[in-house]
Amino acid sequence: MADGTKFLLLFLLLNSLTLCFCTKQDIRCLKSMQQSVIDPKSVLKSSWNFENETDCFICRFTGVECWFTYENMVLSLLLGNLGLQGAFHQGLHDCASMIGLDLLNNNFSGPIPPDFSRQVPYLTSLDLSYNRFSGSIPQNISIMTYLNLLNLQHNQLNGQIPP
Repeated sequence: MADGTKFLLLFLLLNSLTLCFCTKQDIRCLKSMQQSVIDPKSVLKSSWNFENETDCFICRFTGVECWFTYENMVLSLLLGNLGLQGAFHQGLHDCASMIGLDLLNNNFSGPIPPDFSRQVPYLTSLDLSYNRFSGSIPQNISIMTYLNLLNLQHNQLNGQIPP
């Protein structure tokens, strides 16, 4: 085979490879989040389209920040002020690389799951303020060693923040 043909075949092969590294766990996390919340303004329903699996598609979803633009790995969920409702989402463990969660000023209610800190152990920022969460602040929130920002104000939580 001529050198020019080899080069062209190599170029076409490399050009057809995707540079987007997709994480099925993160996609599963977002799908379950979308299904578990009540979204009266249809923000997630309209912008979180799982049918169009183009490269790095979840990085273009409203409120989703990815680690890099060429991969589907959730860095943060910034879902504040969207009017979302429902209980605290239980499927966050699939967003294994997530370090930020902002649910500020929505209508979430009910308890914060006691195993929450095990679901997302690497969070550095957690803002659950201005919702209707109730019950006790989970004791094992104190084992979240990377947590730098914790905002729980204006909820119906009781007890102290664990030391």
